[in-house]
Amino acid sequence: MTHRFTLKLRKLQRDSHDKCSVCDLPFHEGDTAHAGYSTDGAPLYVGKCCAGSLGETAARYYWQPLSYDVPEEDAPLWRYMEFSKFVALLKDRALYFARADSLGDPWEGAKGSTVNKLVWDDHYLRSFRDVVRHPPPGVKFNLSDEEVAKEAQRLLEELAAVGKYQLRTTYVSCWHENDVESEALRRLYCPPGSASIAIRTTFSALRASLGNKTEISIGRVRYIDFRKNFADVNDAIFCKRKSLTHEREVRAVIHRSEPSEELGLLSPVILPTLLAAIVVSPFAPLWFESVLSVTLKRFRVSAPIIKSELISEPFF
Repeated sequence: MTHRFTLKLRKLQRDSHDKCSVCDLPFHEGDTAHAGYSTDGAPLYVGKCCAGSLGETAARYYWQPLSYDVPEEDAPLWRYMEFSKFVALLKDRALYFARADSLGDPWEGAKGSTVNKLVWDDHYLRSFRDVVRHPPPGVKFNLSDEEVAKEAQRLLEELAAVGKYQLRTTYVSCWHENDVESEALRRLYCPPGSASIAIRTTFSALRASLGNKTEISIGRVRYIDFRKNFADVNDAIFCKRKSLTHEREVRAVIHRSEPSEELGLLSPVILPTLLAAIVVSPFAPLWFESVLSVTLKRFRVSAPIIKSELISEPFF
């Protein structure tokens, strides 16, 4: 294996994660996935079915499903925001990603509830004791049971410390997936009397507008009952409490290796690709739409401005 990864190969791995890129045969847990190149240099991500197509193997993996769902290409996404934040987006031509520990939810990145922490601890202590007692071939540990237990406890504490550390190295941009405008989220993020907008886009447009970067993961949040279940140890950032199901959140996530004092970071964005439409808040004053139009011209951005469907009136 050469461990040579081009950007095209990394993108292919991401986009074809669940199936062979040659024959579209789905992968199943435990299958071997091969990443590499054909004899003419084209990137390939294949299963055993098409491994013969490889001229160069970069790496092999035991395939595992992602711990979060990836939306369909045309999945409609919304971002509700105050006008001042929209102006900042236009000015910076960059999307703001908030550091995970600044999002305002004390459960961000949580693995579970303290109600069942003993179950979590017991599972990982048993796993760590087994790992310490059975090191890789060629490595010998002559540890007593007491020393094994002590090392397992150290690893458990380190696991918890890493989880807290990752809150300061993980950055998130939150979006709402829905076919229609959400009045509940309008009222939550853009209350009556405020001048605000909603950006309407799609999953594929969001990904493309961010440069199709492999270091930005985009997926659906999984809503779980932390009293009964645990978050994935590696992707807890894609898990939230079941009481927040109404958010129907899709989030873009950036991981950094080192923490920063900054509470957020800016990722360059291609505005014409991102902005399928700008929907004016139904609670905005009458003069706001003209101000929005002037602002777009000021920053030389072209995007359709449409009225909220929430302003329509019923008849009886």
